[in-house]
Amino acid sequence: MTENMISRKSPEVLVPLVGLLYSGLYLLYITITVLPTGATFIFMLIPFMVLFLVLAYGVWRMNRFAFVGSIILSGIFLLFFGSFLEETIGNPSSFSMFFAVVTVVFSLITTIVYSVLGVRTFWRKGTVIAVGKTIPRSSFFALVMVGFITGALVVGVFAGATEVRLLGNVGKTANIVIVQGAGTQGNAAGYFSPSNFTAKVGQTVTWSNGDGSTHTVTSKGSSLFDSGNIASGGTFSYTFTQAGTYQYYCTIHPWMIGTVVVTSG
Repeated sequence: MTENMISRKSPEVLVPLVGLLYSGLYLLYITITVLPTGATFIFMLIPFMVLFLVLAYGVWRMNRFAFVGSIILSGIFLLFFGSFLEETIGNPSSFSMFFAVVTVVFSLITTIVYSVLGVRTFWRKGTVIAVGKTIPRSSFFALVMVGFITGALVVGVFAGATEVRLLGNVGKTANIVIVQGAGTQGNAAGYFSPSNFTAKVGQTVTWSNGDGSTHTVTSKGSSLFDSGNIASGGTFSYTFTQAGTYQYYCTIHPWMIGTVVVTSG
């Protein structure tokens, strides 16, 4: 067995390698599925995808600078993706997003920890890692994180199923429903149902939040109406007194745009 093969079996190499590959391939999946929707944010993620895959190759080659790059890139992306963590944990009904955030965030944390170990191990060129017959002590943290992710996903499945059943009764008396997953740009089901609603002068229009996330209904380009934060299952109503076309959006998720057309007759 060669020196390189022995070194590549160590957690300091395998864990960052798997973490970088997972993050890169996940971004590739997002690019493929979201790009047809025309969402512009996707172009911001493509450089991350390329860098994750390039660094994964560098880690496999045991390049010490690849470990440093892994720490920096994973840290930057963790700050970006971690901003969705609180909202996602509270919205398990959108399981695809819940799965993505939970797995990617904790995969990045694990990648950073083992990349730091990798820097320490490989900074002196030619260092050999002896692979014993027992599980290395450095594997403990990775095993804990795998258990944590698995447990979180199991809880998320049951919590999400319960939330979906509860939200299924929301919106039956509303005119417009904020659909499940509306907080995700490029959501296949759209954001408001219907996205274009026709009302008459003097009619009260009611929106209901059928999503697990908090949203707002705010008139676009004016201060005509603003619901403030609508919690999951909550409603907001507004009476239109003049004919016209009124566009509105969610201030928390600005890509969520809908229209109410008010007629006089």
